[in-house]
Formats: sequence, C-alpha cells, structure tokens
Amino acid sequence: MKLVDTAIKRPVTVSVGALLLILFGIISLFRIPIQLTPNVDLPEISIETRWPGASPQEVEREIIDVQEEELKNLEGLETLESESRDGYAYIHLMFEIGTDPDDALLRVSKQMDQVKTYPIDAEKPVIKTGGRFESAIAWMILEGREGYEGTLNQEYDFIEDNIKPYLERISGVASVNVYGGRERELQVIVDLQALAARRVTVPEMMRALAVENRNISAGNFDEGKRRYITRTVGEFKGVEDVAKVIIKRVNNIPVAVGDVASVRLGYEDQDVAVRHEGTVTIVMNAVREPGANVLVIMKRIKSVLKDLNESVLKERGLKIRQAYDETKYIESAIDLVKNNIALAAVLAFAVLIIFLRNFASTIIISVAIPISIIATFLVMTLMGRNINVVSLAGLSFAIGMVVD
Repeated sequence: MKLVDTAIKRPVTVSVGALLLILFGIISLFRIPIQLTPNVDLPEISIETRWPGASPQEVEREIIDVQEEELKNLEGLETLESESRDGYAYIHLMFEIGTDPDDALLRVSKQMDQVKTYPIDAEKPVIKTGGRFESAIAWMILEGREGYEGTLNQEYDFIEDNIKPYLERISGVASVNVYGGRERELQVIVDLQALAARRVTVPEMMRALAVENRNISAGNFDEGKRRYITRTVGEFKGVEDVAKVIIKRVNNIPVAVGDVASVRLGYEDQDVAVRHEGTVTIVMNAVREPGANVLVIMKRIKSVLKDLNESVLKERGLKIRQAYDETKYIESAIDLVKNNIALAAVLAFAVLIIFLRNFASTIIISVAIPISIIATFLVMTLMGRNINVVSLAGLSFAIGMVVD
C-alpha cells in the first residue's frame, strides 16, 4: 500500500512519470521491428558445393564423403543431412538449441578448411547460416512491355548485373535470389570427326584453352627514374580469340580450335524453368535480415522497383511486377488484433462504469490501460523483442489483467 499512498500524495511526480513512459513508449513503437511471427533463430548451417558435369555418384564420393568426414565430429551437432545431385552437393547441419549461430558458422568454416583435396574443376564451397529455403518477404516476376521481342529467360545476366545489386543494397534486405534464367556462356561445340582426323583429343583442347586464357605477370624493370610493370595479356575477349588458339602441331601443321570445333556465344542449358501465365520467365525473391522491420523494408523495395521500372527496365522493354507481398497478411493480422484490443478496452470501460458507478474511478482505470500498453513497447524494445501477432494477442489478454 505504500506505493499507492505515495502515488496519491505526489500526483505531479506520477503525472511526469506517466508522460515519460508515453513519450519513450511512442518512440520505441516507431523503432521496434514488426513482423508476422516471433523470431525463431535455429542454429543451422548449410554448405553448397558445385561441380559442373559430375554425376550424383561422383559428387557423393569426391565431395560429400570427404566433407562429412570432417564435419561429423563438430561439438553440439545434432543432425547432418546431405544431398547429391548432378553437379551439386548440399549439406545441412543442425546444432543444439541455444548454440550461437556465429560460433557454429566459425567452427564449421574451420573444419571445412581441413578438407585437403577437391576435384580440379569443383567450385569453392559456400557456407552460410540458415537452411536452403529461407522465408522470402517478396516475390517479383519479370515481364515484357508491349513491343518486347526478346526472350525473358535470356535476360539473366541483365538482371544479375543491373537489378539484383540495387535490391540487395536496400537496408534490411539480406539477399536476393534469381530463378529461372539462362546465363550467357561461350560454347565450344566439338566436331568428333575433325578431332579424329587430326589426332587431337578433347583433354588436349581443354588444356590448351586453360593455358591460353590467362594474364601472366612478367615482372618489372627500371628505366631512369621510372619503373614499368609488364605482363602478358592472354585472356579471351571474343569468339575469334578462342577459335585461333593452337592446340598442337601435327606433322608441323598447327591445329587450331576453329579447325576441330565451332565457337559461339550461347546460353547455358536450363535446369529450372519458371512459368507465369504460360510464359517462361525469371522470378526473384527478397529475404530480409533477422530483426529488420518488414513493413519498412517493403516500402523501400517498392520504391526501388518503381525507379527501376521507369529507368533501366523501361529502356530495355521490360518491367518487374511484385507477385507476393508478405506485409499484406501481416497488416491484416495486426489490424485484426488491434481491433480486438480496442474492443476489449471499450468493453472493460462499460463493465467498470456499470459495476463501479463512479465516472472518475472508471476514467482513471481507462487511462491506465493505454499507458501500460505504451510502456510495454519500451520494455519490448529494451529486451530486443518485436511486434507480431503473438505479442499483440498477449497485450489484448493483458488488458483484462490491468482491469483486475
């Protein structure tokens, strides 16, 4: 009762304290992250390794097995799952609940450094926190404007170079993934009869191309007061450069790549096809950073997409349409809970006025309800929490406790 007596005797102090709570609570309300559900940070790590042209059996034997041998003894590891596909290896690691994801990532990275050998043409493993299918807050579809005569799924390089960087630079966006496109590539189509006639093998041609497509430093030399850096430039700049590469000499006659193969610029074989309304196209998604405000991020994404549609995309005859927006469901769910909170406050006021039959006492209790809710936002911010459907439902239940 001392607290109540003190509050009654010092109304000015109580009023100032209430105003401060309201002020800082409102400031916290604008800074606290808003999302659909509470954060559930599972300590999981994924490892992806690509080996173009390898069969699933080769991927498992040469990559998966050697990686699992180093990873199976990690401290706190609960499950280890692997998957082998054509030219692709995937390992998923799940650690004990409560494990620091950054610490787990560091330990996995150190263990991966212990793998001594990989196939020569295998790419470096990509290690990241989270699983393969991260929850996306937005999905976007590439469409052609009226008069566009190109092929949508061949715009992959344009999207990677001109669109994806703009979206990934948005504060709060962790990554942007592109699906369904065909990347441009230089293709060497071998004529087997020409190879046999000139006694040239495919490995010999591959070695010649690998050796010639390099820039090599040739050191430096001084001339007076100047120092010159020299290098031999050998990287291919066009189709003609590849066709002119000498593979070997047969009877003192040089055999070039153009003699036994045709060289052209083309597109890689498509392993994933995305269709929208019957049209093969490219789609993108945006994954948010943990703890970021989804509503704020979505406004930034829409603003950037609007600018891109009116500039570089319009010049190329393209446009990007947003097909999925997570904030619509979040806003509708949060609005529903807000309405329930308002209805609960009105019903509480009605019940109090009926039973107390004292308007002043009812007003005091009614004012305490919003003040306590606003103060809760301050505490949630200090504890690193976010606003979601579960926390708002808890606030609506707490109104009844405040009345009690």
